[in-house]
Amino acid sequence: MSGYAADVFIGTTRSGYEKIPLIISPFQGEGENAEQILVAETVLQADLERSQFFKVVERTKILPASGMTGAPDAKTIAKAATEGIQVMAWAKLTAKGEEWVLESYAYETAKGEQVVAVRMTGDRKSIRAMAHRFSDKLVSYFTGEPGIAQTKLAYVSDSSGRKEVYLMDYDGANEMRITGDRGIVVSPRWSFDAGIISYTSYREGNPDIYFLDLNTGRRQRMVSFPGLNLSAVWSPKGDRVAFAATKDGNSEIYTMRPDGGDIRRITFNGADDLSPSWSPTGRQIAFTSDRGGTPQIYLMDADGSNVHRLTFGGDYNTSPSWSPKGDWIAYACRNAEKRQKICVDSVDGQQSVHLTESGPWDDESPTWALNGRDVAFTSNRTGTNQIYAIHADGTGLIRLTSNGANNTAPAWSPK
Repeated sequence: MSGYAADVFIGTTRSGYEKIPLIISPFQGEGENAEQILVAETVLQADLERSQFFKVVERTKILPASGMTGAPDAKTIAKAATEGIQVMAWAKLTAKGEEWVLESYAYETAKGEQVVAVRMTGDRKSIRAMAHRFSDKLVSYFTGEPGIAQTKLAYVSDSSGRKEVYLMDYDGANEMRITGDRGIVVSPRWSFDAGIISYTSYREGNPDIYFLDLNTGRRQRMVSFPGLNLSAVWSPKGDRVAFAATKDGNSEIYTMRPDGGDIRRITFNGADDLSPSWSPTGRQIAFTSDRGGTPQIYLMDADGSNVHRLTFGGDYNTSPSWSPKGDWIAYACRNAEKRQKICVDSVDGQQSVHLTESGPWDDESPTWALNGRDVAFTSNRTGTNQIYAIHADGTGLIRLTSNGANNTAPAWSPK
């Protein structure tokens, strides 16, 4: 069934693409665990619907009115096939002391066979994560594409009264503060392996770049030149880190090894160059520069050569984010009403589309999910800055943060 995957083009999908009809058979478990069972089942359904690959069908169409007490039997699977249902998913959640076990399965109805089986363990807080993992397994098996349900977003929030870096699940759940710098922090970014968060902090007075190891909690100051040090972003292979700094006067882009050594300046211009974003091959970097008089998006080779301008529409285009698929670059663009929106341009510059709609608000700081099909961004459309996500075809807008704080600068994890 791998042929069900479809490439997403901005604003359209491949002709003939249809979502895979799927039924979720009632998850099973002990009665006292009903609340946790419902959580797992609800999370899985939301994940599959969000993926754009599956159409979750009302299960009463297939299952007996009395419900089911176990895995779908051969008769039920055959009936599902005759009704056009291609996949049946089912799981059992049990608790053994403090350990929870989710045994999850999927059946391909045309074959009448079980094709996915995943057994996961964790504590009670891990139930959502286990459901996310099941979803990603289904997406991977039936489409050949990576799922994003297990990914996370790093972002800046002032919910504690000061700007700090937070993490949350891709669907907005499980918000967690990871810094306590008690000052201003900006521009969090993920390392290539999702093990480290880089960010800029004023904790020592100067805006310096820090690396925070998510496994050990160790924080290390990596770039501390006088002036601004911003937007440290890893190359896809993890061998170089690009960042912007004003150490030589105006803002220029530099690269270094992840240990802070071998710093190389790669832009040489009297204008400000900032906001680097690597191509998925690691051979190019997109960045913002006002060398033409207004902020625009430029591309260059990773060594700083072959610089050329990408954007020509509008007078204010910033914050590029290169799609993991390599074909599109998202950025913040100013429209005719002088409002910031999210735009996407093809890398060859031949296509340019407004991803977010017009309105009396600003949309900024786009970041791609690893599947190249979803974009998160900051918007003040509700009055405060909140983080939203949208499909790359402009559909499926959802709000991820809902607290009363300002939540900005999202960065989507690479895994």
